[in-house]
Formats: sequence, C-alpha cells, structure tokens
Amino acid sequence: MSAVNITGHVDDLIVISGSADRTIRIWCLRGFNQDISSPEIILLNSLIEHKDCVRALARIDDSRFLSASNDASIRAWDATTGKCIGEFYGHTNFVYGLACSPNFPKFVSCGEDRSIRVWLLPSASEWAPEKHFSCFQTILLPCQSAWCVAMVPNGDIIVGGSDSMIRIFSCDSTRQASSDILKLYETELANFKITVPSSSGAGDLVLNNLPGVEALTRPGKSEGQILVINDNGRSVCYQWSSHDTRWIEVGDVVGSQPSNRQVHEGKEYDFVFTVDIDDSMPGLKLPYNRTEDPWFAAHSFIQRHDLPAGYLDTVANFIIQNAGPPINPVVSNDLSHSDPFTGAHRYIPNSFSSTITKSTTNGTSVFASHFPPDTFISMKSISLGPLMTKLESFNVQSPIPLNNEFLEACRKFNIDDCTETEAVYLTTHILDAINKWTPDTIFPLLDILRCLVFWPISSDIIFETTNWNYLLLISFNNPDLSSANCLLMLRLLVNSLAADGPRFIDAIQRQFLSSSSSSSLTNSSDKPNVVPKSLITAVGITGRLVELVNDNKLQFVTRKPHQVALACLMYNMSVLVHLAKPFSIESNIFPQLRFISGVCIRISLNILSLALDHGCSGVTQLHPEAVNHLFVSIGTCLLSVTSGLNSTDEQLKTQRIRILASAMIGLKDLPQSVDNDVNIDNNVEEFTAWESVRKIINYWITTPTVCSNVRACASQLLSILE
Repeated sequence: MSAVNITGHVDDLIVISGSADRTIRIWCLRGFNQDISSPEIILLNSLIEHKDCVRALARIDDSRFLSASNDASIRAWDATTGKCIGEFYGHTNFVYGLACSPNFPKFVSCGEDRSIRVWLLPSASEWAPEKHFSCFQTILLPCQSAWCVAMVPNGDIIVGGSDSMIRIFSCDSTRQASSDILKLYETELANFKITVPSSSGAGDLVLNNLPGVEALTRPGKSEGQILVINDNGRSVCYQWSSHDTRWIEVGDVVGSQPSNRQVHEGKEYDFVFTVDIDDSMPGLKLPYNRTEDPWFAAHSFIQRHDLPAGYLDTVANFIIQNAGPPINPVVSNDLSHSDPFTGAHRYIPNSFSSTITKSTTNGTSVFASHFPPDTFISMKSISLGPLMTKLESFNVQSPIPLNNEFLEACRKFNIDDCTETEAVYLTTHILDAINKWTPDTIFPLLDILRCLVFWPISSDIIFETTNWNYLLLISFNNPDLSSANCLLMLRLLVNSLAADGPRFIDAIQRQFLSSSSSSSLTNSSDKPNVVPKSLITAVGITGRLVELVNDNKLQFVTRKPHQVALACLMYNMSVLVHLAKPFSIESNIFPQLRFISGVCIRISLNILSLALDHGCSGVTQLHPEAVNHLFVSIGTCLLSVTSGLNSTDEQLKTQRIRILASAMIGLKDLPQSVDNDVNIDNNVEEFTAWESVRKIINYWITTPTVCSNVRACASQLLSILE
C-alpha cells in the first residue's frame, strides 16, 4: 500500500491499494488531514490492467506511482487520471517488491527470478500509454527468490532473499566489498547455474556449434544478454552486464536430442530437449514441433520454468540450430538493444561507448597499418540531459548552489555549436563551483569541463597552475575519492592532446617551413614558445600515472572505462611524439618529449601484463579497445625513437628491444643510439626484462580468446622486434 498526495485534495489523504484480485484501487480519505476521527472513504478509481496479483506499489512523485504484479510486469500510472503511462518488462517471474528514492531518477524491483532489476525513470516527456521501457541493470542473487527491496537516501540498494540473507549493493566504490569478497559472490552465483540446451543426440552438447572463448572479447548487445561458449570442451553460459561491461559466468549447458517423435505430458513432439538446471535437480524438458515458431516455443519454455527473459534468443537459436528451420518460418523482431555501454539516455560518467573519435592534422583519418598513426583520439560525447538531472540534484543539496544563469548555460551547452565567449564563461564558473562543492558531487561539472579544452582560451584557464593543482588533488592525488573524478580527468587529458596536439604540430610545421632548416628552428634564440600549457601538463602528469598503475590504486582490472581512457591517453601521447619527431623539437623546444616514449611503453606494458595470471580468461580482464590502443602506443613510440638512426635492420630491432627492456625495469633514460658492438645478452637484467616483455606480447598473439584486431597489432609489434 502506498499513499500519494494529489493536487486538489489538500485536506484529504489519497491511498492506493493493490490486491490479489488483479486490481489497483485509488481511495480518498476525505477530511483525513482535518483530524476527523472517522473520515469518509471514497473509491475514486479502479485500475484493471495487470493479468495477475498486484504485489507491490511505489510512489514516484505527487501524481505518479508504480505497480508490480505476478504477471512479471511493472506499470507506471498517473494517479489523477488513472491512465497507465508506461510499462517495464524484464522480470521473468513474479515481481515481489518495488522501491523508489526521491534523490535518484531510478527505481528498483525484485522478484521470483532471483534478480534485482534497476530501471531508469523516464523524463516527463517520455511517459506515454503502452510505451515499453527496458531494464538498465540486472543483479542476480545466489538464492531462489528476492523477497523485498529498498533504496536508502545515498542510492544503495538493500534486498532480502529467500536464503535468509540481507544484501546491500552500492554504486559507491568506497562502500563496495573487496575484490576477494566480490569474487566469492560470483562463485556463489555460479552454484545457481542457469543452462540452455544443445544436443548431439546422445545427451551431450554439440560443442562445435558454439563460439569459442574469443566471443567473450566482444561486448554484449543488451543488459542480461546470454552467451553460450565452448571453453576447452566445456559449454559455459555467460550473462552480459552493461554496468560492469563484462560477461559474468552463470552456468553450464547440457542437453539431449530425441530420436523420432517423443511424448511429453501426453502430447507428441518432434523434439524434446533436456535442460539440466542444476546437478542436484532433474533436467527440464523443452518440447518442440517444427511447425512452431522457435521464438514462441522458447518464450513458453522460459515462462514455464521461470528463466530470465534474456535467454530467449539463445534458446530460440538453439532450437533452430538443432531442429532445423521451422516448416512455416516466422520472422522475428530484432530483440537486441543498442549502446550496451551507455544504455538508453542514462548518465554514467564511467561509460565509454560511442565516445571516441579521431582528429587529424591533415584531414586523413585512416592509416594503412596498425602503427604509427597520425591521428589523435578525442572523447567528446556527452549525455547532457541525464548530466543536468544529476547536476540539478546535487545543486539542490549543496549549501552553495549554482545560479540559474549558469545552470541554463550548462543546459544549452553544445560542443559543436559553442562560441569561445560561452566556453570561457562555462570554464570559469565550473572551476569556481568545483572549488566550492564537495569532491564527490563535482563529476557532472568535470564531464562538461573535459569538453571545454577544445577552446584554446578555456584550455589555458583549465591548465593554469592553481586550477590544475586543485583538479589533481580531487582526482589523481586521491584515488580514494570518486572513481568518476579520475576517469573524467583522464578523458580531459585525452581531449587536451586531441585539441592542442594538432594546433601545436601545425604551428611547429609553419615555423619549420619558414626557416631555412630544422636546425634554425631548434637553435634560434628568438623562437616563440609555441608549446601549449595543456601539452606540457599532460606530459608532466605521466609520472603520477606510472605510480597509480604500478600501485594498482585505480583498480584497472575492474574499471574498463578507466582502461580505455588511459589507453587513449597513451595512444595520443605516442601520436604527439611521432608527429613531432621530424622537427627535432625535443632538443630544446619541448625537452619533456624525450622521455615520454619510455613512460608510455612502461604504462602500456604494465596494463597489458595484468591478463597473464588468468590464463585464457585473462583476456576478459582488459577491454579489447584499450589493449589495441596500448599496442599501437608501444609500436609508435618504438618507431619514433629509432627513426632516423643510421643503423641496419637488425641493429634497429636490437635498439627497440633495449628500449622495451629499459622501460620494463623502470629506467628513466632511454638509450638514444645503438652501439654496434653491444649485444643485449651482455646485460642480464635487460635480457630478463626483454623475456618478460616477449611473454606479454606472445600472450596477446597466441591466446585463442584474443580478438583478431588485437592479435594482428601485437604480431606487427613483434615483427619490428624479431
């Protein structure tokens, strides 16, 4: 039961009830707020759209509420009109609980399908009758049922399960369990294996028809999507988590294919497959006739046995694969969802899909080989609507609120249509607000700030010493703060190189062409200082990044958006080194560039090595896009450092090996020339370091789970070394 205040009923209490008769009733307790001992009870409306018992109600605001039912649906209602204004589908069994929080534009539900589901509340303009909304995140529980759920003011989710356990889930990394506890939790989930069938006719799965473990390197299409793979002769079922951007193992797969027609529950079928849910439980039967629509048969099976709806495609495709196409085939709708990393219009600053574009200094955006590239990567994409929702929420709670003029400027910000005056206004006011607000509430402001570096004056303001030092304090210098701050600062650095890198190279090129030779550029005493503050700062911060990566303070294995952002930063730095090399500017115009190659290589190798301790599954520890960028960065740096040397091919390879070895053992200075009489075997430390590097590269070449693009890039790197 839930109470909702409706405009026009100031002295009355509006009560909404749901019951086993499938109805929702809206009542008015007239005079209740006038301290009347026996208020008049009036039935205002009866809402009859659920197909089964109404289990839970939750208030959204003063005029809207949610209902959940045994029909596995959640519906949103306008209490004043009694109209259904939205439907939420994702649960596959009874929905027992609902919870909303006024502080967050989302709600949660729980039910008999052993899951908690997180849903985003639509904006006012998105509500519409018969409109369906998809689940934002699915959290599985190691128990049969999730009986009740609640949200606390800080956004944490509390759930009570049928195993007599209460569990708390949080988006705040400071309140989350340790990595060891999380691994133990995933092990518990694996004990509740949910499997889908496949058959060879002898009770065993046809493994040859399943993709290999390399399929785990490709992101899922939707939250909760199911993927069944062949992992060294074992058929394993995985579920895609959009929130964690990874596949989570949920069980093994077995099955059987009958011969001739089979009888099931008194009816004959062309096929009756057996699905083994748990080792201690009997298998479930999946009957099918070839005249049926495979998707309808799969849907019926899932509904009958209370399995997650995300298994629909897997079961249907299995039926087609093992039973052949239906005699009267029915074309199914595309059930996939786009944008697996950022979801549908939600604001998560650690999402990274569709955020990467390439800028170029000469109009070319495609290069023939993996490295060296001549383009910079930018991360411009921004979800302004959800961002403003979060910013306004923080603003209401802040003791120092932002003024309406500034909020309106943020609301109208468009990176493709913003004047320099507007950019400078936003930059100065954002930096001022960041200094006044608490560090855990500033990430919406940082999200806008990272896009403002594309305006030169704004970039100079951001990288002014005082401003930059404070930005460091609330991000890299304090990893215990919100991980979003660190992520957005990494993206800001990526964008600063993408913005000022081409401008810097173009300026150097013009100056170089106006000089009689490159020597006059580097030796002239009256040359202007053309190095932007952003580039000097970005290069200077790499030492701090080395410390964070070495100490694993950023927990890169569990934060794939951070992996991609840092890899893009290494990529852009290597491009800067590569494009600047012909002008010899590292001699005295930009001497910091002399050591950047070694730092980029060291950081890249450190991250790439994180996968080696996990065997084939280690590939899933790192996002393939990040891995590819890191290999490109290493290869580009090696070619840049050794370009222009008067050496044989073998000498160049030896030089590159020594550079990698030096970076691996943390040497500060890279060897800049090759001594033809020096052999790497003369230095045991270098040789040992090189063997470690070689092991890393070979892992990404030979491991079968590695995607083809990464394998090709790693192979190209090895080809310039051996």
